[in-house]
Amino acid sequence: MKLSLRILAPLVVVVALTACSPFAPRNPRVQLPHDPRFTKFTSKTEGDPKLGDQLDSFNERMPALGATEGHFAAGLIPTGWSLLPTPDRQHWYTGVATVPDETIKRLQAGASGDAKTLPGIYPELYQYVPQDCHFPTIPSDHANKVLETNKTSMNSKYGSLTIKEFAASMDCHLVLVVGEIRRG
Repeated sequence: MKLSLRILAPLVVVVALTACSPFAPRNPRVQLPHDPRFTKFTSKTEGDPKLGDQLDSFNERMPALGATEGHFAAGLIPTGWSLLPTPDRQHWYTGVATVPDETIKRLQAGASGDAKTLPGIYPELYQYVPQDCHFPTIPSDHANKVLETNKTSMNSKYGSLTIKEFAASMDCHLVLVVGEIRRG
């Protein structure tokens, strides 16, 4: 009896410690949907991404957008392990928004041709992009200028957005945006 207790006790300790291991994955990898129309979504996230449909999220970050409907996903970009606090945290941001004709016209003035693949938005947003939309690619510097992203402050509620990828569809009145948010 004493011998079996000596063998059993270390096994219980090993099992308990393994269950509390900081190296064990916290959440299993979720298989995201795939759609060949889009560039592969590659952003890494600390924790779960935030999904939402607040228009302020678009119109505050891009003052000249004029979105009337929209859906976005945002996530905290991992900074690695550090003993020092990181005051300026960066987030990735992707979104699909319905916008007026005037916005699309101003954006398409700088179009660089038809998009071979659409910007790499978060896969759960694919459902908001109809199959029959035609999207010219809009260079990010042109989109940042037209949408006045430089007017946003990193100290505001929504932070400062820099557009990295952008496409706009006149026939569907949609824009697709991929960018980075900096908050102070």
